[in-house]
Amino acid sequence: MERMNRLISVVFLVVLVAAPASAQSIDWNQIGKDAAATLQAYIKIDTTNPPSHTDKAADFLEAIYQREGIPVTRYESAPGKSILVARLKGSGAGRPILILNHMDVVPADASHWKVPPFSGQLINGEIWGRGAMDMKGFGTIQLYALIALKRAGVHLTRDIIMVSEPDEETGGQDGARWMIEHHFDELNPEYVLDEGGFGSRDLYSPGKLVFGISVEEKRLIWLKITATGTSGHASQPTADNPNNELVTALARLVSQPLPTGDVGVLETMKQKLGTFAPNKFMNAIQHSTISLTTMTAGVGHPPKVNVIPGEASATLDCRILPDMDPASWIALIKKRLADPKLTVEVLYQGDGSILSPPDSPMFKALASAITTVHPGAIVTPMLVPYTTDSNAYRKRGAKSYGLYPIIASTALINTMHGDNERMPEAQLVPGTRILFEALRRVAGGTSTARN
Repeated sequence: MERMNRLISVVFLVVLVAAPASAQSIDWNQIGKDAAATLQAYIKIDTTNPPSHTDKAADFLEAIYQREGIPVTRYESAPGKSILVARLKGSGAGRPILILNHMDVVPADASHWKVPPFSGQLINGEIWGRGAMDMKGFGTIQLYALIALKRAGVHLTRDIIMVSEPDEETGGQDGARWMIEHHFDELNPEYVLDEGGFGSRDLYSPGKLVFGISVEEKRLIWLKITATGTSGHASQPTADNPNNELVTALARLVSQPLPTGDVGVLETMKQKLGTFAPNKFMNAIQHSTISLTTMTAGVGHPPKVNVIPGEASATLDCRILPDMDPASWIALIKKRLADPKLTVEVLYQGDGSILSPPDSPMFKALASAITTVHPGAIVTPMLVPYTTDSNAYRKRGAKSYGLYPIIASTALINTMHGDNERMPEAQLVPGTRILFEALRRVAGGTSTARN
């Protein structure tokens, strides 16, 4: 019996040492330095969408792949719009894991920033610039998770593919959708990892460290509301001034309570978290929402103050809960506008909501990796209020999960698409380790590296 106990102890020690060997063999301090320098340089490449020209960004990333010995293929979906596909080959025992990110960023109004938005400056431990969070920061974390797997020599049972694409910020027609239409067979992922939830101590529930992994998204609908009337001299007001008609109807629309719904993922979140934090993010995932984004009217350029226009229009960015269908939503909008003379036009309608299972090996691996790096963290599946490219892959049967594996405050998260966007440098290594560990658990587990 004593001999057997000694044998068991030896086996346990071998397993304990061997299991994390690939992670131990990596110089994470150097990974952190490299990732920070990469993100700073990446931000300096202006990939504002429109026009979403990503050739220079693709050149930059391609050079890093070549330096690391990671094979990469390049496509051009439209002039100036490059797509990179990097691949770590596996044995083929499982379908690939697709790591998805976009190189394009939304415009930035430099007059409202404390530093130039494409400077990539490191200030008080934070890397500043448009895309620092959305999504060049996460793209950098993904890149170095891939590099860490390569450097550690992890033997993979399935391919891990990283796709960096343009055009996500305007619907993905020349990005994700182009890849799916023209090259899906080269990808054919079982899992997709993309942007989505975050780790935060105040975003989800007060005083709790929570990581949300998105398994479902709200549906996007863009609407244009138009009023028409009689143009004329502004000194003589008219009864059918389209501006008056439009703003009156819009006031009726936005003053009414936002509709809620019966969404299973939200119930799971409530069970795990208890009290939700009172902020715009948590409000948005609990309701179908309407944002009035533009109002257009006037005659001439610039518009004349003393002319009543013959037409006025507004655009609405609507994000509807998974249990609401588009036809019912548009009918509700018309009812709340309460003016049959207005026209309601659908400018864009996103894909329907598809739920990725929150009990798959990939979800469990992500959750385990998070609690390994951040013991005591609460991990929950979640609905996100925005849309991502990964939803297009859900339509093709992939199980898609959205996680930005960093800890960030609500204030920091709110800089995405806003002013003074920035990324905490200290989060690059823990974020990379979470992603690395999840990928290793699902796609491999052994290593040729030595400590």
